[in-house]
Amino acid sequence: ALFPRCEDRPSHVPADRVLDYDVFVVDAPDGDFAGAMARLPAAGAPDLFWTPANRGHWVATDAALIETILCDPARFSSRAMRVPKDSNPVPPILPLMLDPPQHLKYRILLMGAMSPAAIRRMTPEVRALSIGIIEALKPAGGCEFVRDFAQQMPIAIFLSMLGLPLSDRPEIMAIVDRIIRPDVPETRMHGFADLGRYTMARVAERRANPGDDLISQLVAARIDGEPLDDETLQGLMSVLMLAGLDTVAGMLGFIAAFLARNPAHRRRLIDEQALIPAAIEEFLRRMAMVNLTREVAVDCTLAGVAMKVGELVVVPTALANLDEDRFADPLAVDFDRRRPRHATFGAGPHVCMGAMLARTEIAIFLEEWLKRIPDFTIDPAARLEVRVGAAAMIPALPLIWPVPSNGETG
Repeated sequence: ALFPRCEDRPSHVPADRVLDYDVFVVDAPDGDFAGAMARLPAAGAPDLFWTPANRGHWVATDAALIETILCDPARFSSRAMRVPKDSNPVPPILPLMLDPPQHLKYRILLMGAMSPAAIRRMTPEVRALSIGIIEALKPAGGCEFVRDFAQQMPIAIFLSMLGLPLSDRPEIMAIVDRIIRPDVPETRMHGFADLGRYTMARVAERRANPGDDLISQLVAARIDGEPLDDETLQGLMSVLMLAGLDTVAGMLGFIAAFLARNPAHRRRLIDEQALIPAAIEEFLRRMAMVNLTREVAVDCTLAGVAMKVGELVVVPTALANLDEDRFADPLAVDFDRRRPRHATFGAGPHVCMGAMLARTEIAIFLEEWLKRIPDFTIDPAARLEVRVGAAAMIPALPLIWPVPSNGETG
């Protein structure tokens, strides 16, 4: 286990609401994280339960409860973003770890970079980059998809958005991996320190030589008439790095693994390109992989259970999307499903501001990869695993495909 257990059940927690469950451990040898998560309520887990793992915390498994928690910052604060409490970053990552009304002042600083107009401006560059990566991979007849593609595109986008050199990619990827999927808690804290050093060095460069990039805009920004201090700038830069890089790469891995195993779904997307927007929403619904966390802000009752100030509650977005009361046959990937309202990007004041960018990246992958590599499978020698931190991902996905012999066209 990453963290110590809390063996003494708090006196206000009913015995029938206790389930020993570690949010950082998942049994998904097929690489299907959300499918593995669905086994939790199916096995009879209460809609809200207390686990002694990771110093003790609550877990919500019901879609309506998950929505309630995310949409009620007065009772469920964002000042903790993961369990246990002592694993949270210092300084706090802004605006992720702020509540309204302060939260919006900081969120506004990042919203311009995520606006539809900004994303439309970036799309040709992202598409060209993706095509270049795919064309370079195609003759090899195989790749390790996560390293060779899924992590490349989102990192390149965020480096471009921040005006940073692409040559920094390996350094950033190593830092992000230490934070999101640490082997021991100390690794995570060292990762935050490394990210702080990296981001503040870039801030110092922009203070000396401002440009038109996002870091320069943040350096020049004012909140309540005051410039942002170093701690605030470090928090804002951290959220851009962590939220943008890891979640999209993880989602692309789950989608590619599914398509590698489901040629009929692949063929439909190739033959009916107009299906792609609906397919993206269905993939997002079915493959959610972020476990959000909230801190109980006031003593309250939820689902008939007393919750005390300071306790943490984990909110798995995958379970909100697999609720049988909301979705018929929720584990099926159905491109014809009536456009589903899903919780993959969260809900409430912290709903993900990078949602449009993520959808754009997934669309480019589906359009350009399937056009060039329409038939691919998972290497039969591979055994997939899923690693879980704040977000889940398949750390390595070896894909193979046929390569046309000389004289054939591909």
